[in-house]
Amino acid sequence: MFRKNEEYKQYDIFGVTNALSEKQSKLLSNSIEHSFFENIFSNIKECDFKVLYSDKRSRPNVPVNQLVGSLILKHLFNWTYEALFNNLNFNILTRHAIGIQTINESVFSEASIYNFQNKIIGYYVETGKDLLTEVFDNLTASQLKEYGIKSNIQRGDSFLIGSNIFDYTRLQLLIEVLLRLYRILDEHDKHQCSEILQDYIKQTAGQYIYKLSKENLPKEIKQLAEIYRKLFISYKDKYSDIAVFNIFERVYYEHFTVLEDKIDVVAANELNSSILMSPDDHQATYRTKRRKDSKGYSGHISETANPKNKLNLITDIAVVPNNVDDAKLLEGRLTEMIDKTPDLSEYHADGGYGSPSVDILMEKYDIKQIQTSVRGRKAFAKMEIKELAVGGYWVTCEYGQTVKATKATKGKNAKRLRAVFDYSKCLQCPLNPKCKSKVSGVKIQRPKRTWYFSKEKIRLHKRMQNLNTLAPEHQGLRANVEATVKEVKRGIKDGKVRIRGQQKVMIYLGMTSIAVNLTRIHKYLLSKPFNCACIMKFKRIIKLFLGKMELILSSKIEFLVC
Repeated sequence: MFRKNEEYKQYDIFGVTNALSEKQSKLLSNSIEHSFFENIFSNIKECDFKVLYSDKRSRPNVPVNQLVGSLILKHLFNWTYEALFNNLNFNILTRHAIGIQTINESVFSEASIYNFQNKIIGYYVETGKDLLTEVFDNLTASQLKEYGIKSNIQRGDSFLIGSNIFDYTRLQLLIEVLLRLYRILDEHDKHQCSEILQDYIKQTAGQYIYKLSKENLPKEIKQLAEIYRKLFISYKDKYSDIAVFNIFERVYYEHFTVLEDKIDVVAANELNSSILMSPDDHQATYRTKRRKDSKGYSGHISETANPKNKLNLITDIAVVPNNVDDAKLLEGRLTEMIDKTPDLSEYHADGGYGSPSVDILMEKYDIKQIQTSVRGRKAFAKMEIKELAVGGYWVTCEYGQTVKATKATKGKNAKRLRAVFDYSKCLQCPLNPKCKSKVSGVKIQRPKRTWYFSKEKIRLHKRMQNLNTLAPEHQGLRANVEATVKEVKRGIKDGKVRIRGQQKVMIYLGMTSIAVNLTRIHKYLLSKPFNCACIMKFKRIIKLFLGKMELILSSKIEFLVC
């Protein structure tokens, strides 16, 4: 049964904070734990989690704001679960952060926080609704409003997040999946297939491949193909509802092809990046970025970047398979970003975030996309497109010849625009030898040269020119997002997080982003000790008063009903 935790709103005269000295009280009020209590814990909407609990009268839940708050504290200080519970039990500051006022009050058990996360993931799988990401969104929305942060200019970046999985070779993965299938078979089936698996079941996958030479690997994989085929045919009906068999089936179809009665091994260069990387994380994918291999996911963050802001916060987060292109990621996030920050009008990102689809969305929402670089092949002879106020376009080549674009009337280019250059001037151009059709898109038709372009090319040129149209103080705004990425990656060691699974990685990113925002707010409040401390203290008194009045009124109503 769901019950809100409002006990922290009642002032306890026997609380630990009342026994502190004046110096200790000052240190407490200036601590990040107190900022956490004021800005995070007190603003967690517990009722959003009511859907996880039974409507029947039963044992009440562990306080949701304490559970969520503890998860955020874990990521704020990069604690293990053991360190988290040591601090929850014995650290006065940590207990104050989640509203525990007395030293003898017990906290929830480790099982409670594990079960809570499993409920959240289960609810997400069932409904597609991420309750912890909603906590991030709600907190960020209130913080943007409370501190007057302008969100019209934002910047974004992506980064690789390695899953906490073993780095299997192809042969090792095939054997490991086979061994796991063998373990879930009943005794009769184990006995039936023990003969064909006898070389594998006596040892681990790593021990088996350790003795093999490189020359024998293709033969071993071919042998495994036959074994996979026999087991799949024998057990597909009996074990089809079991998760381990589903992983076995996926690997079977990813690594082998069956034509009639013949099975072949898929060539290594034909395997795509979405194949199973590990039986422990079936969502992880493969990607090489800046000469680094990663098996896992890509994280994406957006944050405010208006130069007038004294404080910038992360506004949007996402986790996707790491083989998803940055531009595709932005295309999927842009609508949600607009919903959360409707005033967004300028977005700074690197060259990977540009695409024709993103250009169309940016044009639709009237957002100027600023890129520090543009990916793609560099043209030998550059063209510049300028839109006229009265309609139409001027095209200027790198040599400086400017012509007005007209609509193409026939042929395969009928739906495109064209710029017809004077061929006599082109002959005098030093770039003439490089200005060829295959490289620059210019079609040579003496006595003229014609360059055809489409709406897609117009949007691309507009995006390329956006950086040069900005004020100097706005041109370097994207760079600072890399420092934010470094902050968010505080829990990533050697490229990997401690967890597996896309939704768990999303929880990591959400809780860490809340912690990063809190750290920035705390530093901002300390930089203005008089104004902010007084305001926050006054707000605390008002909250306590309103909370006490709410409890008094609710108790009176309950008394009258009874």
